[in-house]
Amino acid sequence: MSNGGLLQKAIEQQSHDEGVAVVVADVAEPGRTGMMSGPMKQGAGLGVVAFVLSWIVSSPGIQSDYSFAGIFPILMFAGSFYLVWNAMGRKQTAAIAVVYFLLAASPYAAMSLSSGEITITESELSEDATEITLTIRESGALFGSSMDSADVSITYDGDSVFDSTLPFSIDREDGIGKYGEITMSIAEWYQGNAADNAVYVVTVDVDSSSDSMQLQSNHLQRTVDDVKSATAGAMGTGSECSDSKDSCIIGVALKSWSGLDAMGDNPPGGLRHADYTVSATLYYDSTEAISFPTVTVANGVAEWDSNNGEYGGGSAFVGDEGSELPMPGSVDSFELNTKYIPIEDWIVSDYGCYHFTAEVTQMSPWSDGSVISYTSYYEYTEEGGETNGNPTNEAWTAVSSCDA
Repeated sequence: MSNGGLLQKAIEQQSHDEGVAVVVADVAEPGRTGMMSGPMKQGAGLGVVAFVLSWIVSSPGIQSDYSFAGIFPILMFAGSFYLVWNAMGRKQTAAIAVVYFLLAASPYAAMSLSSGEITITESELSEDATEITLTIRESGALFGSSMDSADVSITYDGDSVFDSTLPFSIDREDGIGKYGEITMSIAEWYQGNAADNAVYVVTVDVDSSSDSMQLQSNHLQRTVDDVKSATAGAMGTGSECSDSKDSCIIGVALKSWSGLDAMGDNPPGGLRHADYTVSATLYYDSTEAISFPTVTVANGVAEWDSNNGEYGGGSAFVGDEGSELPMPGSVDSFELNTKYIPIEDWIVSDYGCYHFTAEVTQMSPWSDGSVISYTSYYEYTEEGGETNGNPTNEAWTAVSSCDA
């Protein structure tokens, strides 16, 4: 074979190898960048999710209750922008940024340009628990609405209990946006305790827009439907007792419960915002032994005449952490964890059967004025001692009744 022939074959072989290398490079390149690349698909998908989420969080109701939620679609848009920008070789930055800005802003712009829609975002109880104020926000109506009234209706357990036209306008503004308020007096439409199967629902109609909200049950539980009463004997020993007794009754502590009906012998549930009065008396047969001053309870605060410390401090909180109302005396007892009324302050302190009655009354509209009461019974007795000897102890024991 001639040198020319060998040289020609070498040149052809080199050209063939170079051609293969070029083809491989051209095939590999589209796998890393381009409109159909993996990062591009991921970025586009993340952008779609962010766009849908931004429509959700742009709702006035969501903005009012979860104002921080708007950060999530923003972060997702940022991640989507980064993926798409990289997939396009970090080119056309301005154009991509404008597209993403329009996507992020469009839900909020639509809310501002669409026809006005109201949303009840909050119901708040006044400090004295006599009124409920609704916070109402408006979406749409870019230049605001000229509304000056609203039709307000309330149902309880499905039945209409209130229907009136009240003054209303969007005349306030906070960090979330513009809003208006409607204040309603509870006494005008209260019909009974709110419960899972008996709720209060308020509806507000303004022009062609309407919204409803279920009012908070704990704000609308005001009627006492269960009462309990109890006493506990304060025990003394040694020098505290007369007739050389080892132990004796030196006083009694009183308490009652008023609130929501509970199952069995459980104490009633607390009523934080109820208004009522409690009369409590310890009787010996039909004679008053202790007549505790009338207690007036209003919005969780119980007050009575302490008679200069004879009956405790004259006030207590009740309803927030239960329905128990202590009715203290003048002497502290570590064992009873309260103050008791000493036996020398009783009108009658003979041995025998006593009964303690607590009576609760409420005014309209919280009740029809009927009395709800409960009576508990106790035996005050002497015990112990040898046969034919003097009793050495005394006892204060709960019993089912005073029947002989």
